[in-house]
Amino acid sequence: MRTVEFKQRLAATTAPPIEPARSAEDEVFVSFAELAAHGVPFTRVHLRRLASRGLFPLPIMLSANRIAWKLSDLSRWKASRPVSPITRAPEAA
Repeated sequence: MRTVEFKQRLAATTAPPIEPARSAEDEVFVSFAELAAHGVPFTRVHLRRLASRGLFPLPIMLSANRIAWKLSDLSRWKASRPVSPITRAPEAA
């Protein structure tokens, strides 16, 4: 079998196409100051603790003194959080 035929058969039997990787120009970065607006009200220390345990996305170093988080990573993290209804405390009579 020739290489061209093999590639054509392989293309016909492969899984659905995977979303292409995003380029750096497409990615949106969120600084620490903007995290609260995106639903992450934690302190820097707590974020470091969570990230070191693998419970929060790691930041990206944009420059020597600047870090930020990818918006796509934050969205995936928020979607993975458990949802629990908040119940009202019974009123005292």
